Amino acid sequence: MPSRPISQSPRTRPTCCTRSALNAEATYCDDCGKPLVRCMSFEECGGLLDDNGLCHTCVTPHMQIEAGALIEAKVGGAVALPVSITNGSRVGRPLFVTQIWSREGTGDWREERLSWEKLMAGEKRPVTITADRLNHSGVHNIEILVCVATRWRWRQECYAFSTNFALEVEGEAGKAGPVVNIGGESAGHGNTVYISGQAQTERTQKTRQAIDMVLVRAEKEERKLKLRGLDEGLWVPRNAKICWHGFSENQAPMDGPILRQDGILAAGRSRTRAEGGGGDIRLLVQDQQGAVDLEQSRLLSRRHFELYIECDRLVLRVTGRSGLRINGEAYGPDKTLTLNNGDIIEPLTRAPKALALKTRFHSEYGRVSTIEFSRIIS
Repeated sequence: MPSRPISQSPRTRPTCCTRSALNAEATYCDDCGKPLVRCMSFEECGGLLDDNGLCHTCVTPHMQIEAGALIEAKVGGAVALPVSITNGSRVGRPLFVTQIWSREGTGDWREERLSWEKLMAGEKRPVTITADRLNHSGVHNIEILVCVATRWRWRQECYAFSTNFALEVEGEAGKAGPVVNIGGESAGHGNTVYISGQAQTERTQKTRQAIDMVLVRAEKEERKLKLRGLDEGLWVPRNAKICWHGFSENQAPMDGPILRQDGILAAGRSRTRAEGGGGDIRLLVQDQQGAVDLEQSRLLSRRHFELYIECDRLVLRVTGRSGLRINGEAYGPDKTLTLNNGDIIEPLTRAPKALALKTRFHSEYGRVSTIEFSRIIS
């Protein structure tokens, strides 16, 4: 397994945060005061998310050009590059490689054939990257995009990583097929592969050792491929601040990011944790004077729906047996939906106007910094 990580966080978590996160009730680091944004599978991995929403404990893929790689092609022909992908998780977390794409220069992405998906921790599996537009001599830049997912129960986080290398082709079409000599020189954040138009010896050239390909996060490609974010220009990070309006004291969390150990806020009739219960957001039907309608409130489940941020989207999961409405459309139990700016949540399907919440996003350069939930009193 390669000894170096494929990517580095722009600001890695200090040791003090990891130590503080061991306390299940802790929400901020005791030493540096930073919010403890835990991985969705923290129960198993014990990892914290970096500033870009990545848990390096769960998601640590490595890519290598295989040792002994042998590739021959003529100018105008094609090159098949044998590579391998390894799951570098140190805590036994599986990684799912969902797609691999490649492109030459500024051309269109081409999806590579992938006959497998799941990588257990420490496991390495092969894939072939093709370059079929070597129609002239010179340098050909080949970019590879690897899409991966980490899963926990019903949830999934998806990411994309990229790397590149240069093919330097010498020779003319019709001459002897050039031999690819894979060298260790860096080009961009990848490697250089030299294709010589004339073999210098009669022996076939091969790579002497595996070559690490340095993978980096490809956030823009993640949004273009709809792996993450609401669209190409808007996304909701895990550390987005959530504000609550129109709730009585202790019936909603303090304003701030979701810092529960599992990253989920539970909304329903149940008392909140601050009130001695097990919920996070208490939903009760009230009139404009604040009087509680007990009869209608009993129609709400104790855990009616859940809120969490996944793949840079605000997600609602219906858990109440009677379902709910969003923007007037009814959804039943176990339905998972992405919330957008301006959406209206109506927990009572038979009396939608009795209780409603409106969402509002505040964004800066496409990044949603604040989410507001406001009660609508009929």
